[in-house]
Amino acid sequence: MAALAVGAALFSVSANSRQERTTNSRVQKGSAAFYSPVLEGHKTACGGRYEASELTAAHRSLPCGTRVRITNTKNGKSVEATVNDWGPTTRNRIVDVSQAVAEKLDFVKQGTTTVKVEIVH
Repeated sequence: MAALAVGAALFSVSANSRQERTTNSRVQKGSAAFYSPVLEGHKTACGGRYEASELTAAHRSLPCGTRVRITNTKNGKSVEATVNDWGPTTRNRIVDVSQAVAEKLDFVKQGTTTVKVEIVH
């Protein structure tokens, strides 16, 4: 399996989400979802294995290993994660995250949320 970004294996998608680029290209705002537990152990686009307990994310344009701060704009909670996969494959999302990230951002029950993604380094 080339990448974890398999739309059917991800939790629900917010249909009215849109991506916004701020004047600072290091910041994006939009919708996020998290990987299904069934993907545990599958190979990522960066060559590693997906582990739900790790703080990781999938992004379309950021290279593997990029550190990002992801903030849930609905509750202000944030966490740093490492990009380890390419995605999301759903156009209306800007990032897919591991279950550990979703738990720290407190959106597991909802399945999706609106986030701000900032490059840390």
